Amino acid sequence: MFNRAYHFLLFIVLIASSPGFSEENAQNPPLEQQQFSKKRLRFFNLDLHISVIADVKNIFETFGHEVVNWSLSGATWVFGKQRDAVDIVNEKTWMDLNPEMCERFYERYKDFLNQFDGFIVTHNSSFSLLYEKFNKPIIIINSTRYENPFTRSLDRWIWLNDYLKKGVKKNKIFIISNNKGDQRYLKFYTGLDSLHIPSLCLYTNAEYTGRQEGFILHCLSGTNFHFSLFEKLYNRDLFQNHKLSFRYQWQNLYDYQGVVHFPYQVSTMSLFEQYSANVPLFVPTKRFLYELFSMYPYAILSQLSFFVVNNASPPATGGDLNNINDSRVIKAWIDSADYYDSDNMPFIQYFGSFEELEFLLQTADLKEISKKMKQHNLKRKERIMEKWKEVLTKVMNEIH
Repeated sequence: MFNRAYHFLLFIVLIASSPGFSEENAQNPPLEQQQFSKKRLRFFNLDLHISVIADVKNIFETFGHEVVNWSLSGATWVFGKQRDAVDIVNEKTWMDLNPEMCERFYERYKDFLNQFDGFIVTHNSSFSLLYEKFNKPIIIINSTRYENPFTRSLDRWIWLNDYLKKGVKKNKIFIISNNKGDQRYLKFYTGLDSLHIPSLCLYTNAEYTGRQEGFILHCLSGTNFHFSLFEKLYNRDLFQNHKLSFRYQWQNLYDYQGVVHFPYQVSTMSLFEQYSANVPLFVPTKRFLYELFSMYPYAILSQLSFFVVNNASPPATGGDLNNINDSRVIKAWIDSADYYDSDNMPFIQYFGSFEELEFLLQTADLKEISKKMKQHNLKRKERIMEKWKEVLTKVMNEIH
């Protein structure tokens, strides 16, 4: 168990400043496609999840590059694949990642990995440590509390921080945050700036139709929150989750009239997927979301901190972004959530009570909402692709 002295030390040691990859770097004029695609790059990725890397892979392949992905996830069935068998670092061992494992991984796979131009790291950012000795560019997509699995290990967390700072300074590590919450979190603990590029998730190849009657409730599975919710709703038949099979297809979901989110995180890939598919989305207002968190902390915003996820005592230091007992911290997380980013995701519908939710579901012009989302998504895609072009141009400059 970690005491208050540990958490104070954690707070003091981890806060440091370092030059980084700023938003200003993405403001240069876009490059012509012919010039940009002059060199075909090959990237390798080892990943614990499926969606973030699927998004990056989809974008990079659009530009003519290649991404080889080895997945340790148990959800590879979503893409019709099997989990990859990997020595040294795999689904059973990754939580114990340490310098000795990194060295063994390098010796085991150096001949194979040397053929790639660079590496992509998503879940988790700590996997970037595996590629230190290759001296090649590493693109990190910072999407969920970068320090995992080192939350409860101060020495290993500092090891990761030092490595990231050195890599950024040498222009070998390029950090992209796909949400503003993790962008702020990384800055808080490392002093590093990162470029905010939201995920597109066009890999679903599906679009909203709304031809099925009813809405889908999206909340954390494995909790009883939906039972509490149904007790507060007058018209429970509005939700049709029971008609979706366990392994439903994206199109099955997008055929319903809309999705109601009661978020367990400030950023999820499912929200990106649904928004890009022009699905009408309904989310609590900031005030109502905080009220729900106060009443249902086991279900609402319950995965903000890996201290909580790992059943460890969160830091008690005021203002620490892992101190979920500090109301100011929770409200700061809420302010940074994807679903309140009106520049990236306008036209999300907000409700300030359960009564208002029912009213919106029965009166909203869903076709018009979806139409506006579709128009915005054209501009959104163009903006995101241009940012990725700028990142890849910088990466190319570091490849010899």
